[in-house]
Amino acid sequence: MLYKYIGDDDARNVLKNLKRFMEDGTISSTQPVKFNDPSEFKVSIRVFGTPKQLRDCYDKFEGVKFSYNQWLSTVPAVTKEMEEALRSSAMKQFGVICLASVSDSILMWSHYSASHKGFCIGFDDEFIKTVEDFHDFDYIKYIGSAPVFNYALEDIHALFQKVFFYKDSCWHYENERRIITKSHGVKKFDKKFIREIYLGHNVDLKVENYAKEMAEEYPAINFYKMSTKENSYQLIKKPLV
Repeated sequence: MLYKYIGDDDARNVLKNLKRFMEDGTISSTQPVKFNDPSEFKVSIRVFGTPKQLRDCYDKFEGVKFSYNQWLSTVPAVTKEMEEALRSSAMKQFGVICLASVSDSILMWSHYSASHKGFCIGFDDEFIKTVEDFHDFDYIKYIGSAPVFNYALEDIHALFQKVFFYKDSCWHYENERRIITKSHGVKKFDKKFIREIYLGHNVDLKVENYAKEMAEEYPAINFYKMSTKENSYQLIKKPLV
């Protein structure tokens, strides 16, 4: 299962978003420039290796008008320009859908569901490739500094992975999975892969009433409301009735 946390301080927007999923079968793929962490989507491009590997890398460039030694001396400046151009292009072009592995994370509910006023929607894994404009999917890798891409030894797929699927280790609690789409914006998906809807502990009554209506209309989807256990920090789910 894959989960998407949605929230807003305005209950009208929460209701609007829930209707988008349930009735329209749409999900937002966010433009990277709009992410709340400005350190994301960074990669350090370097060229390093054995003398033979470096020479092989140089030989891949056809029509080079300067010598091997001249090329080596320009590599740091050129790769720096590549980093900046790549990040700028990636952040404008692609879209990102962030997903979680669990539905009961207190931190996720607090951060991404407007202090438990929103909802969490659960999908079967098959949902991934039904998303319009699908390009790639993977788990996030959490590390302490921007990943390094070795231009001499790695391919374009490795570069894409390091731009889109790495984050600072401070975010490890999210245990994030990511769908990358070829463009950003609202995307259609196959609604039949919606399996669960969880309402937040502080959800507005209007949203709860709508969810109850949907529970009757879609008996194959399990609807729950989250609550806190007495004398415990744990979130528990109760069937929405």
